[in-house]
Amino acid sequence: MADSLFIRLGDDGDQAAWATFAPTGQLTSSVARGPLSAARAAAEGRRVIVLVSGMDVITTQAALPAASPARLRQIVPFSLEDSLADDVETLAFAVGARFESGAAAVAIVAKTRIAGWLASLAAAGIEPHALYSETEGVPDVPATLMLLLEGTRVYGRCSGRSAFVLDGFTLRQALDAVRAEGALEGVKRAVAYVDQSARPRFQAELAKLPDEFESAEAKLAADGLFVHFAATIAQRSATNLLQGSYAPKSNWLELAKPWRIAASLLVAAGALALVLQAAEYWSLRRADGALGEQLTASCQRLVGANRASQCDAEVQKRLRSMSTGTRETFLSTLDAVAAARNSEMRVGALSYRNQTMDLQLLVANVDELDAFAHSLEQTRRFTPSIESANQSEGGVEGRLQVVGATR
Repeated sequence: MADSLFIRLGDDGDQAAWATFAPTGQLTSSVARGPLSAARAAAEGRRVIVLVSGMDVITTQAALPAASPARLRQIVPFSLEDSLADDVETLAFAVGARFESGAAAVAIVAKTRIAGWLASLAAAGIEPHALYSETEGVPDVPATLMLLLEGTRVYGRCSGRSAFVLDGFTLRQALDAVRAEGALEGVKRAVAYVDQSARPRFQAELAKLPDEFESAEAKLAADGLFVHFAATIAQRSATNLLQGSYAPKSNWLELAKPWRIAASLLVAAGALALVLQAAEYWSLRRADGALGEQLTASCQRLVGANRASQCDAEVQKRLRSMSTGTRETFLSTLDAVAAARNSEMRVGALSYRNQTMDLQLLVANVDELDAFAHSLEQTRRFTPSIESANQSEGGVEGRLQVVGATR
């Protein structure tokens, strides 16, 4: 698969960071930062995935029945209505994959926010194929608490649960909030990535992290968290906010552009094939007409018939008359010879005249030649005689004369 362009929108929507990533999560270009409009050139001909602020998107889980995606989007607002402060009519709901528990991932965002992001992208000339909360980029690692620290924000995910983001919290406060939810049960390890802007704020608390878990480690995210978010989403399924009425419309003209040369060649090949078939059909019709004329002329000359059907009937009539007499005919003699020969025996030449057929046969040995003559003699209709039997490279070349008896 081709690389995808990932764009991370800033909180104001005008600034952004972008880079291309392979489906394996590998960064395949340098990370660029600047006005959103500057990412347009990189978006040409690529699948565009946009990451939006996790502070604006609620990621949670909901117990939902098995149903189509459209039906689930109708059900989920009523399933979560009591736990939401805002009117569900003002919110957009997106349903993602199911967790091992059976619950489905759900992303919730205000319709005004998603409309604003799409407007900013449209103004920059960028049409996204997918829109994800940046929290979807927090890895889900078994028995591990993953922490990504940026500025004053703490992004995190416990194994098998939805990701979260807290702004303005200390690391201790974030851990207490997660523990209060029971999310740390069974978690034995903690891994933290911290960018340069968050390092002074959280450095002291990160040094105490090993006291909270069986093992803990902190790593510096020198290129920032964008690379970690995008690399994770490139490799795993996430909840796309562009669902329902926000789903992107297919632009068939744009999709067809990379294939226009191949399509043109395919059409040309199809047209050429039709022309060749038409030419072959015309040639076959001419040949058929010529053969028909020859057959008609031959029938007129030999049997006095002008039509092929009359000619066929006359030939069949004459053959029947030849085979129904008191003497052996060419056809009856040939039928007896065919019945007497074995599959390995080859007929080199034959001639027939006055109830006598002269045969040239190639057989494996003299015994086969004797057996052939004996088989004809047993019919009591023919008198075979072996005139010669000479050794050759392929076996024995024998010459026989078969005389038909009068019935």
